[in-house]
Amino acid sequence: MFPTCYEFLKSYYDAYINKEINLRKFTYYFLFGGKILQQVVYCPYCRTPNPPGSLFCQKCGQPLLYKRCPNCGAQVYATYQQCPNCGYTFSRRSLAAYRTTISQSSYYIPPRFKPTNSLIDNIRLIYNFAFKKRPPLYNPSPAVYQRLPYQTILRSSKYLYYALACFIAGTILAFIVTTRHGLLPLFLPSFIASIIPILIYIYWMKRVDRYEPEPLWLLALAFGWGAASTLPAIILNDLLIPILGGWTGGAAFVEEPCKILGVYLIATSPWLMNEFNDHLDGLLYGAVAGLGFGFVENIIYISRFLAIGKTSIIIVRAITVSMHMFCTGLIGWWMGYLKVNNMSINIFNILPALIFAILIHMTWNTVSYLGILGMLIIFVAGPFLVFKAHKMAVEALTDEYYWGFAQGYAPVEK
Repeated sequence: MFPTCYEFLKSYYDAYINKEINLRKFTYYFLFGGKILQQVVYCPYCRTPNPPGSLFCQKCGQPLLYKRCPNCGAQVYATYQQCPNCGYTFSRRSLAAYRTTISQSSYYIPPRFKPTNSLIDNIRLIYNFAFKKRPPLYNPSPAVYQRLPYQTILRSSKYLYYALACFIAGTILAFIVTTRHGLLPLFLPSFIASIIPILIYIYWMKRVDRYEPEPLWLLALAFGWGAASTLPAIILNDLLIPILGGWTGGAAFVEEPCKILGVYLIATSPWLMNEFNDHLDGLLYGAVAGLGFGFVENIIYISRFLAIGKTSIIIVRAITVSMHMFCTGLIGWWMGYLKVNNMSINIFNILPALIFAILIHMTWNTVSYLGILGMLIIFVAGPFLVFKAHKMAVEALTDEYYWGFAQGYAPVEK
Protein backbone atom coordinates (compact mmCIF):
# COMPACT_ATOMS: atom_id res chain seq x y z
CA MET A 1 0.00 0.00 0.00
CA PHE A 2 2.90 2.38 0.74
CA PRO A 3 5.71 3.22 -1.71
CA THR A 4 9.26 2.46 -0.83
CA CYS A 5 11.55 5.37 -0.05
CA TYR A 6 13.40 4.69 -3.31
CA GLU A 7 10.17 4.84 -5.32
CA PHE A 8 9.10 8.00 -3.54
CA LEU A 9 12.35 9.87 -4.18
CA LYS A 10 12.60 8.55 -7.75
CA SER A 11 9.17 9.97 -8.55
CA TYR A 12 10.35 13.41 -7.47
CA TYR A 13 13.62 12.99 -9.35
CA ASP A 14 11.61 12.27 -12.47
CA ALA A 15 9.51 15.35 -11.76
CA TYR A 16 12.72 17.41 -11.50
CA ILE A 17 14.03 16.02 -14.79
CA ASN A 18 10.70 16.86 -16.46
CA LYS A 19 10.93 20.39 -15.00
CA GLU A 20 7.76 19.91 -12.94
CA ILE A 21 9.62 20.88 -9.73
CA ASN A 22 12.72 23.01 -9.29
CA LEU A 23 16.05 22.10 -7.68
CA ARG A 24 15.11 23.66 -4.32
CA LYS A 25 11.97 21.54 -4.04
CA PHE A 26 13.82 18.39 -5.08
CA THR A 27 16.55 19.01 -2.47
CA TYR A 28 13.90 19.47 0.21
CA TYR A 29 12.23 16.20 -0.75
CA PHE A 30 15.57 14.38 -0.79
CA LEU A 31 16.56 15.60 2.68
CA PHE A 32 13.16 15.18 4.31
CA GLY A 33 11.77 12.37 2.19
CA GLY A 34 11.23 10.08 5.17
CA LYS A 35 8.99 12.61 6.93
CA ILE A 36 6.99 13.29 3.80
CA LEU A 37 6.69 9.57 3.12
CA GLN A 38 4.69 9.17 6.33
CA GLN A 39 2.09 11.73 5.15
CA VAL A 40 1.57 11.03 1.47
CA VAL A 41 -1.41 9.25 -0.05
CA TYR A 42 -0.35 6.53 -2.45
CA CYS A 43 -2.24 6.21 -5.74
CA PRO A 44 -3.29 2.57 -6.31
CA TYR A 45 -3.36 3.06 -10.10
CA CYS A 46 0.04 4.56 -10.98
CA ARG A 47 1.95 4.25 -7.66
CA THR A 48 2.45 8.04 -7.42
CA PRO A 49 2.68 9.64 -3.94
CA ASN A 50 0.32 12.56 -3.40
CA PRO A 51 0.06 15.26 -0.70
CA PRO A 52 -2.28 14.28 2.16
CA GLY A 53 -5.01 16.73 1.08
CA SER A 54 -5.34 15.36 -2.45
CA LEU A 55 -8.59 13.76 -3.58
CA PHE A 56 -7.29 12.93 -7.06
CA CYS A 57 -3.91 11.65 -8.19
CA GLN A 58 -1.80 14.50 -9.52
CA LYS A 59 -0.26 12.27 -12.18
CA CYS A 60 -3.05 10.10 -13.59
CA GLY A 61 -6.08 11.96 -12.22
CA GLN A 62 -7.78 8.88 -10.80
CA PRO A 63 -9.80 9.32 -7.59
CA LEU A 64 -7.73 8.32 -4.58
CA LEU A 65 -9.09 5.43 -2.53
CA TYR A 66 -7.54 6.51 0.76
CA LYS A 67 -6.94 9.59 2.91
CA ARG A 68 -4.87 10.32 6.01
CA CYS A 69 -6.36 10.82 9.43
CA PRO A 70 -4.95 14.16 10.71
CA ASN A 71 -5.23 12.92 14.32
CA CYS A 72 -3.39 9.57 14.30
CA GLY A 73 -1.94 9.41 10.76
CA ALA A 74 -3.75 6.20 9.84
CA GLN A 75 -4.61 5.69 6.20
CA VAL A 76 -8.35 5.05 5.78
CA TYR A 77 -10.78 4.80 2.90
CA ALA A 78 -11.65 8.16 1.33
CA THR A 79 -15.38 7.57 1.89
CA TYR A 80 -15.04 7.15 5.66
CA GLN A 81 -16.52 9.93 7.79
CA GLN A 82 -14.78 8.69 10.95
CA CYS A 83 -11.35 7.16 11.56
CA PRO A 84 -11.74 3.50 12.59
CA ASN A 85 -8.38 3.66 14.40
CA CYS A 86 -8.88 6.60 16.78
CA GLY A 87 -12.50 7.63 16.23
CA TYR A 88 -11.63 11.07 14.82
CA THR A 89 -14.55 12.62 12.86
CA PHE A 90 -13.49 14.02 9.53
CA SER A 91 -14.73 17.49 8.69
CA ARG A 92 -16.92 17.73 5.59
CA ARG A 93 -14.94 20.33 3.71
CA SER A 94 -15.54 21.37 0.14
CA LEU A 95 -13.05 20.47 -2.53
CA ALA A 96 -12.08 24.15 -2.68
CA ALA A 97 -10.97 23.90 0.94
CA TYR A 98 -8.82 20.89 0.08
CA ARG A 99 -7.22 22.81 -2.76
CA THR A 100 -6.19 25.69 -0.51
CA THR A 101 -4.56 23.33 2.00
CA ILE A 102 -2.52 21.33 -0.50
CA SER A 103 1.22 21.68 0.05
CA GLN A 104 2.92 24.55 -1.74
CA SER A 105 5.02 21.96 -3.53
CA SER A 106 1.91 21.00 -5.48
CA TYR A 107 1.56 23.28 -8.47
CA TYR A 108 -1.84 24.44 -9.60
CA ILE A 109 -0.74 23.83 -13.19
CA PRO A 110 2.45 22.16 -14.49
CA PRO A 111 5.05 24.86 -15.24
CA ARG A 112 5.14 24.10 -18.97
CA PHE A 113 1.42 24.92 -19.17
CA LYS A 114 1.49 28.15 -17.18
CA PRO A 115 1.18 31.56 -18.88
CA THR A 116 4.32 33.70 -18.68
CA ASN A 117 5.23 37.35 -19.17
CA SER A 118 6.52 36.59 -22.67
CA LEU A 119 4.10 37.51 -25.47
CA ILE A 120 5.68 35.03 -27.89
CA ASP A 121 5.68 32.17 -25.36
CA ASN A 122 2.01 32.77 -24.56
CA ILE A 123 1.05 32.81 -28.25
CA ARG A 124 2.93 29.53 -28.68
CA LEU A 125 1.14 28.12 -25.62
CA ILE A 126 -2.26 29.14 -27.04
CA TYR A 127 -1.40 27.48 -30.35
CA ASN A 128 -0.48 24.23 -28.60
CA PHE A 129 -3.69 24.25 -26.53
CA ALA A 130 -5.85 24.97 -29.59
CA PHE A 131 -4.33 22.61 -32.13
CA LYS A 132 -2.51 19.90 -30.16
CA LYS A 133 -3.56 17.34 -27.57
CA ARG A 134 -2.72 17.91 -23.94
CA PRO A 135 -3.07 15.97 -20.68
CA PRO A 136 -5.71 17.01 -18.12
CA LEU A 137 -5.03 19.80 -15.63
CA TYR A 138 -5.51 18.31 -12.17
CA ASN A 139 -5.03 21.24 -9.76
CA PRO A 140 -6.69 24.59 -10.58
CA SER A 141 -6.80 27.80 -8.63
CA PRO A 142 -9.52 27.83 -5.93
CA ALA A 143 -11.04 30.71 -7.95
CA VAL A 144 -12.77 28.16 -10.18
CA TYR A 145 -15.09 27.27 -7.26
CA GLN A 146 -16.52 30.78 -6.88
CA ARG A 147 -20.29 31.27 -7.03
CA LEU A 148 -22.52 34.09 -8.17
CA PRO A 149 -23.77 36.43 -5.42
CA TYR A 150 -27.39 35.77 -4.56
CA GLN A 151 -28.24 39.37 -5.40
CA THR A 152 -27.03 38.84 -8.97
CA ILE A 153 -29.22 35.77 -9.39
CA LEU A 154 -32.23 37.79 -8.24
CA ARG A 155 -31.43 40.38 -10.94
CA SER A 156 -30.98 37.83 -13.72
CA SER A 157 -34.15 38.99 -15.49
CA LYS A 158 -32.62 42.45 -15.82
CA TYR A 159 -29.63 41.02 -17.69
CA LEU A 160 -32.02 39.07 -19.89
CA TYR A 161 -33.65 42.36 -20.86
CA TYR A 162 -30.22 43.76 -21.70
CA ALA A 163 -29.57 40.72 -23.88
CA LEU A 164 -32.88 41.16 -25.68
CA ALA A 165 -32.21 44.86 -26.24
CA CYS A 166 -28.78 44.11 -27.75
CA PHE A 167 -30.22 41.38 -29.98
CA ILE A 168 -32.96 43.70 -31.23
CA ALA A 169 -30.40 46.45 -31.87
CA GLY A 170 -28.30 44.11 -34.00
CA THR A 171 -31.36 42.85 -35.89
CA ILE A 172 -32.57 46.40 -36.55
CA LEU A 173 -29.11 47.28 -37.88
CA ALA A 174 -29.28 44.36 -40.33
CA PHE A 175 -32.82 45.42 -41.28
CA ILE A 176 -31.72 49.02 -41.98
CA VAL A 177 -28.73 47.95 -44.07
CA THR A 178 -30.86 45.48 -46.05
CA THR A 179 -33.57 48.09 -46.64
CA ARG A 180 -31.07 50.74 -47.78
CA HIS A 181 -29.93 48.37 -50.52
CA GLY A 182 -33.52 47.79 -51.62
CA LEU A 183 -33.57 44.19 -50.38
CA LEU A 184 -36.39 44.37 -47.86
CA PRO A 185 -38.26 41.28 -49.27
CA LEU A 186 -35.11 39.22 -48.66
CA PHE A 187 -34.72 40.21 -45.02
CA LEU A 188 -36.89 37.44 -43.55
CA PRO A 189 -35.38 34.60 -45.68
CA SER A 190 -31.91 35.89 -44.80
CA PHE A 191 -32.84 36.06 -41.11
CA ILE A 192 -33.99 32.42 -41.13
CA ALA A 193 -30.99 31.22 -43.16
CA SER A 194 -28.69 32.97 -40.70
CA ILE A 195 -30.25 31.89 -37.40
CA ILE A 196 -30.54 28.14 -38.12
CA PRO A 197 -26.79 27.30 -38.29
CA ILE A 198 -26.19 29.65 -35.35
CA LEU A 199 -28.61 27.66 -33.15
CA ILE A 200 -26.98 24.39 -34.25
CA TYR A 201 -23.51 25.65 -33.29
CA ILE A 202 -24.74 26.91 -29.92
CA TYR A 203 -26.47 23.62 -29.13
CA TRP A 204 -23.40 21.60 -30.10
CA MET A 205 -21.09 23.66 -27.90
CA LYS A 206 -23.53 24.02 -25.00
CA ARG A 207 -24.19 20.29 -24.67
CA VAL A 208 -20.56 19.78 -23.60
CA ASP A 209 -21.07 22.04 -20.57
CA ARG A 210 -22.55 19.36 -18.29
CA TYR A 211 -20.94 19.66 -14.86
CA GLU A 212 -21.33 23.39 -14.22
CA PRO A 213 -23.82 24.66 -16.85
CA GLU A 214 -23.71 28.35 -17.65
CA PRO A 215 -27.02 30.18 -17.11
CA LEU A 216 -28.96 30.84 -20.30
CA TRP A 217 -29.55 34.48 -19.38
CA LEU A 218 -25.81 35.14 -19.25
CA LEU A 219 -25.15 33.27 -22.49
CA ALA A 220 -27.96 35.32 -24.04
CA LEU A 221 -26.22 38.48 -22.83
CA ALA A 222 -22.98 37.43 -24.55
CA PHE A 223 -24.88 36.57 -27.75
CA GLY A 224 -26.74 39.87 -27.65
CA TRP A 225 -23.51 41.77 -27.21
CA GLY A 226 -22.03 40.01 -30.22
CA ALA A 227 -25.05 41.05 -32.31
CA ALA A 228 -24.92 44.67 -31.13
CA SER A 229 -21.13 44.90 -31.62
CA THR A 230 -21.66 44.84 -35.38
CA LEU A 231 -22.62 48.53 -35.21
CA PRO A 232 -19.24 49.88 -33.99
CA ALA A 233 -17.51 47.28 -36.17
CA ILE A 234 -19.24 48.57 -39.32
CA ILE A 235 -18.40 52.18 -38.48
CA LEU A 236 -14.74 51.42 -37.77
CA ASN A 237 -14.40 49.15 -40.80
CA ASP A 238 -15.74 51.91 -43.04
CA LEU A 239 -12.93 54.12 -41.72
CA LEU A 240 -10.11 51.56 -41.72
CA ILE A 241 -10.57 49.43 -44.86
CA PRO A 242 -10.36 52.34 -47.37
CA ILE A 243 -7.06 53.34 -45.73
CA LEU A 244 -5.83 49.75 -46.32
CA GLY A 245 -6.75 49.93 -50.01
CA GLY A 246 -9.90 47.83 -49.67
CA TRP A 247 -8.10 44.89 -48.02
CA THR A 248 -10.82 43.13 -46.03
CA GLY A 249 -8.24 41.29 -43.95
CA GLY A 250 -7.89 44.49 -41.96
CA ALA A 251 -11.42 43.99 -40.61
CA ALA A 252 -9.96 41.50 -38.11
CA PHE A 253 -8.26 44.35 -36.25
CA VAL A 254 -11.67 45.92 -35.63
CA GLU A 255 -14.06 42.99 -35.27
CA GLU A 256 -12.17 40.82 -32.78
CA PRO A 257 -11.81 43.58 -30.14
CA CYS A 258 -15.46 44.58 -30.65
CA LYS A 259 -16.72 41.01 -30.22
CA ILE A 260 -14.65 40.14 -27.17
CA LEU A 261 -15.32 43.39 -25.29
CA GLY A 262 -18.66 42.12 -23.96
CA VAL A 263 -17.10 38.87 -22.74
CA TYR A 264 -14.30 40.86 -21.10
CA LEU A 265 -16.88 42.96 -19.25
CA ILE A 266 -18.64 39.80 -18.03
CA ALA A 267 -15.34 38.28 -16.84
CA THR A 268 -14.34 41.43 -14.93
CA SER A 269 -17.74 42.59 -13.66
CA PRO A 270 -17.97 42.48 -9.83
CA TRP A 271 -21.52 41.09 -10.19
CA LEU A 272 -20.89 38.51 -12.93
CA MET A 273 -17.24 37.46 -12.70
CA ASN A 274 -17.87 34.60 -10.25
CA GLU A 275 -19.89 32.79 -12.94
CA PHE A 276 -16.90 33.03 -15.27
CA ASN A 277 -15.11 30.13 -13.56
CA ASP A 278 -12.71 28.56 -16.03
CA HIS A 279 -11.64 28.08 -19.65
CA LEU A 280 -14.74 26.09 -20.61
CA ASP A 281 -16.91 29.00 -19.47
CA GLY A 282 -14.73 31.46 -21.36
CA LEU A 283 -14.85 29.35 -24.51
CA LEU A 284 -18.66 29.24 -24.38
CA TYR A 285 -19.13 32.95 -23.77
CA GLY A 286 -16.61 33.85 -26.46
CA ALA A 287 -18.08 31.42 -28.98
CA VAL A 288 -21.61 32.67 -28.35
CA ALA A 289 -20.49 36.30 -28.73
CA GLY A 290 -18.80 35.43 -32.02
CA LEU A 291 -21.96 33.69 -33.21
CA GLY A 292 -24.02 36.75 -32.31
CA PHE A 293 -21.77 38.90 -34.48
CA GLY A 294 -21.87 36.35 -37.29
CA PHE A 295 -25.68 36.24 -37.12
CA VAL A 296 -26.10 39.94 -37.97
CA GLU A 297 -23.27 39.88 -40.51
CA ASN A 298 -24.80 36.86 -42.25
CA ILE A 299 -28.18 38.55 -42.70
CA ILE A 300 -26.47 41.38 -44.58
CA TYR A 301 -24.29 39.15 -46.77
CA ILE A 302 -26.96 36.55 -47.52
CA SER A 303 -29.52 39.14 -48.61
CA ARG A 304 -27.02 40.76 -51.00
CA PHE A 305 -26.06 37.51 -52.71
CA LEU A 306 -29.60 36.15 -52.84
CA ALA A 307 -30.53 39.27 -54.77
CA ILE A 308 -28.21 38.19 -57.59
CA GLY A 309 -29.30 34.55 -57.47
CA LYS A 310 -26.30 33.05 -55.61
CA THR A 311 -28.02 30.72 -53.15
CA SER A 312 -24.71 29.00 -52.38
CA ILE A 313 -23.97 31.97 -50.11
CA ILE A 314 -26.12 30.31 -47.43
CA ILE A 315 -23.67 27.41 -47.14
CA VAL A 316 -20.63 29.68 -47.42
CA ARG A 317 -21.84 31.95 -44.62
CA ALA A 318 -22.84 28.99 -42.42
CA ILE A 319 -19.21 27.88 -42.65
CA THR A 320 -17.78 31.40 -42.30
CA VAL A 321 -19.58 32.00 -39.02
CA SER A 322 -17.57 29.12 -37.55
CA MET A 323 -14.49 31.32 -37.87
CA HIS A 324 -16.12 33.99 -35.70
CA MET A 325 -17.11 31.30 -33.19
CA PHE A 326 -13.59 29.89 -32.99
CA CYS A 327 -11.65 33.17 -32.87
CA THR A 328 -13.73 34.89 -30.20
CA GLY A 329 -14.14 31.59 -28.35
CA LEU A 330 -10.35 31.21 -28.26
CA ILE A 331 -9.93 34.62 -26.63
CA GLY A 332 -12.63 33.78 -24.09
CA TRP A 333 -10.94 30.42 -23.46
CA TRP A 334 -7.68 32.17 -22.67
CA MET A 335 -9.41 34.57 -20.30
CA GLY A 336 -10.87 31.59 -18.42
CA TYR A 337 -7.48 29.88 -18.43
CA LEU A 338 -5.95 32.92 -16.77
CA LYS A 339 -8.46 32.48 -13.95
CA VAL A 340 -7.60 28.78 -13.66
CA ASN A 341 -4.00 29.92 -13.09
CA ASN A 342 -5.10 32.55 -10.55
CA MET A 343 -3.99 35.38 -12.85
CA SER A 344 -5.82 38.66 -13.35
CA ILE A 345 -7.90 39.17 -16.48
CA ASN A 346 -6.74 42.46 -17.96
CA ILE A 347 -5.98 43.93 -21.37
CA PHE A 348 -2.28 43.10 -21.20
CA ASN A 349 -2.83 39.46 -20.21
CA ILE A 350 -5.43 38.74 -22.90
CA LEU A 351 -3.33 40.38 -25.64
CA PRO A 352 -1.64 37.11 -26.79
CA ALA A 353 -5.00 35.46 -27.49
CA LEU A 354 -6.32 38.60 -29.18
CA ILE A 355 -3.32 38.72 -31.50
CA PHE A 356 -3.62 35.01 -32.29
CA ALA A 357 -7.35 35.38 -33.08
CA ILE A 358 -6.71 38.43 -35.26
CA LEU A 359 -4.11 36.49 -37.27
CA ILE A 360 -6.58 33.65 -37.92
CA HIS A 361 -9.39 36.06 -38.81
CA MET A 362 -7.10 38.11 -41.05
CA THR A 363 -5.88 35.00 -42.87
CA TRP A 364 -9.46 33.79 -43.35
CA ASN A 365 -10.55 37.07 -44.94
CA THR A 366 -7.44 37.25 -47.14
CA VAL A 367 -8.01 33.72 -48.48
CA SER A 368 -11.28 34.95 -50.03
CA TYR A 369 -9.20 36.78 -52.65
CA LEU A 370 -8.01 33.44 -54.07
CA GLY A 371 -11.26 32.69 -55.92
CA ILE A 372 -12.14 29.01 -56.28
CA LEU A 373 -9.03 27.96 -54.40
CA GLY A 374 -10.00 30.25 -51.55
CA MET A 375 -13.48 28.72 -51.40
CA LEU A 376 -11.99 25.24 -51.22
CA ILE A 377 -9.69 26.30 -48.39
CA ILE A 378 -12.64 27.84 -46.50
CA PHE A 379 -14.74 24.70 -46.96
CA VAL A 380 -11.96 22.68 -45.32
CA ALA A 381 -10.87 25.23 -42.71
CA GLY A 382 -14.41 25.91 -41.41
CA PRO A 383 -15.18 22.36 -40.21
CA PHE A 384 -11.59 22.10 -38.96
CA LEU A 385 -12.07 25.13 -36.69
CA VAL A 386 -15.41 23.79 -35.47
CA PHE A 387 -13.75 20.48 -34.61
CA LYS A 388 -10.93 22.24 -32.76
CA ALA A 389 -13.35 24.39 -30.77
CA HIS A 390 -15.23 21.26 -29.75
CA LYS A 391 -11.97 19.52 -28.88
CA MET A 392 -11.01 22.40 -26.58
CA ALA A 393 -14.43 22.22 -24.93
CA VAL A 394 -14.12 18.47 -24.31
CA GLU A 395 -10.63 18.86 -22.86
CA ALA A 396 -11.87 21.60 -20.54
CA LEU A 397 -14.76 19.37 -19.46
CA THR A 398 -12.21 16.64 -18.63
CA ASP A 399 -10.35 19.15 -16.48
CA GLU A 400 -13.57 19.94 -14.62
CA TYR A 401 -14.05 16.24 -13.94
CA TYR A 402 -10.68 16.01 -12.20
CA TRP A 403 -11.50 19.13 -10.17
CA GLY A 404 -14.44 17.32 -8.64
CA PHE A 405 -17.16 19.04 -10.67
CA ALA A 406 -18.62 15.65 -11.59
CA GLN A 407 -18.53 14.52 -7.94
CA GLY A 408 -20.73 17.29 -6.57
CA TYR A 409 -18.18 20.08 -6.09
CA ALA A 410 -19.25 22.18 -9.10
CA PRO A 411 -20.16 25.75 -8.11
CA VAL A 412 -23.75 25.47 -9.37
CA GLU A 413 -26.09 28.10 -7.95
CA LYS A 414 -29.41 26.68 -6.80
